[in-house]
Amino acid sequence: MNNANATPDALSPLRAARLRAGMSMEQLAVKAGIGRATLYWAEKAPQRMSDRTARAVAKVLRVSVEELRP
Repeated sequence: MNNANATPDALSPLRAARLRAGMSMEQLAVKAGIGRATLYWAEKAPQRMSDRTARAVAKVLRVSVEELRP
């Protein structure tokens, strides 16, 4: 499936939350204080995202950590 045409619900929970917030990867990474590469991999494999990263991203997106993981 081509993610460029996918609805946010068809994407990883983290990416869907980021898109709903209207943020780019760069914007979210800066606001969360993490690297863009860290965010990229967190979106690709949210189940492997560190607790620290999950908390930082959840705080910026104003969602629970549980909402970011499958």
